[in-house]
Order: sequence, then C-alpha cells, then structure tokens
Amino acid sequence: MKKNSYVLLVLVSMLAMPFAALAHGHTSFLIHDKVYSFTIGSLNEPIAVDDKTGLDLRVIGMSHHAHEESEMSGVEHEGEPVTGLEKTLKIEFMAGGKTKTMDISPAYGAPGSYRAYFIPTVQTTYGYRIFGMIDNVPFDYTWQCNPAGHPQAPEDKTEVDVSPGVTRIEAAGAFGCPVPRADLGFPEPSASVYEIRQNAASAVAGATQSAADARKYGMAGVGIGVVALLMGVGAMRRKSI
Repeated sequence: MKKNSYVLLVLVSMLAMPFAALAHGHTSFLIHDKVYSFTIGSLNEPIAVDDKTGLDLRVIGMSHHAHEESEMSGVEHEGEPVTGLEKTLKIEFMAGGKTKTMDISPAYGAPGSYRAYFIPTVQTTYGYRIFGMIDNVPFDYTWQCNPAGHPQAPEDKTEVDVSPGVTRIEAAGAFGCPVPRADLGFPEPSASVYEIRQNAASAVAGATQSAADARKYGMAGVGIGVVALLMGVGAMRRKSI
C-alpha cells in the first residue's frame, strides 16, 4: 500500500512539474561558448494591483558542449548557478510608457537567484528589461508579462541574434500580468489606490462644477432681483406722480 502511494505521488509530481515550470519564462542565451539559462517571472504570483511583487530571476550557466549533449541525450544538465550578476546587470520595469530602473539583489540562500521589488499600481502589461554585461559582453533583453497568464505553448528553439555576441537559442513559458484588485478581494471587492484617486478626482471635479454652476445661477438670481427692484421703484414713482 505504501509502495503504491509512493508511486502515485511520483507520477503526480512528474505531471505537475511541466505546468509549474511554465509559470515563469525560460530563455537560454549563447554568450561566447557558454549557455546562460534565464528563468524569469514575478514574485508572489498570482498578483493583483497594489500587491508587493517584483523580479524573480534565476540564472544557470553551462558550457555549450554540455548543453548540446543534454539536447541530444534528453537528459537535463543541471548547470551551475551564475553568481555576481548584481554587479553587472540592472532591471528596468516598463509599464504604460513609463520606466523605473533598479538594482538587482541576490536572493538569500539561493545562489544564482536575484530579486528586485516594486508595487504595480495599474492593471496593464509590464515589461522586465534586463541589461548590462555578462562575461564582458553587452546584454539587453526584455520579457513581458502575458495577460493570458501561463498559456501552454511549444518551446521555441529558433536561434535569434539578440546583439553582437548574444544569441537566443531557446524560449518557453510565460508569467502573468497583475489582475484587478477586485478580482482577488475577499470577502468584499477592493478598489485599487489608483481607482480610489480617480474616483476622488472625479468627485472633486463634479463638486467644483456644481459650485461654479451654483455661483452662476446665484449671480443670475441676484441680477433678476436687482432688475425687479428697479422696476418696482419705477412703478412706485409713476404712481406718486
């Protein structure tokens, strides 16, 4: 019975692994004679607007020869964590035509893993641009979150020349974009800070317009009152004559 349970657990884990892996973007680059495999996504996914999140990055390196052997044999080569990239790489978060550049920090107790935190304030498509130097070669590549989440898609092994000395050799997976805060609010839906500001600004604009209308109508009323008073005075004078 225990043996059957163990076998079932292993099978379930094997089936779940591909889907879990696709919760991030996986991209491999050939730089010099070494393959750098980037696993990139957002922290704390799934995330909603106004949640703390950020870059979740892991970089593994291996020789081009070891990578080719792995491809031919079908046996995955684990490679080695690439450390020290916080000294040569930065991240630029992009959304709605705006950008924010930050340093990346090594994740404690996880060699080759890096973090950079931010709080998404609107629901839109976010870009994660990693740029700087890898092995003394200029590196610049942008990943974007997928509004559809983590759609199943075949691995793309088309070689793409990203820049001099950098060739993308594999790409797969995706990471999701922030969802509206109301979608995850419980027990009551929750508006985002941006929505609250927009509603407040709209209310202030409406109140300002109402006050302006009131002043306009008030002045008109005063004008009518003055005219009526003058007409009354004129009538009284005519009667006295």
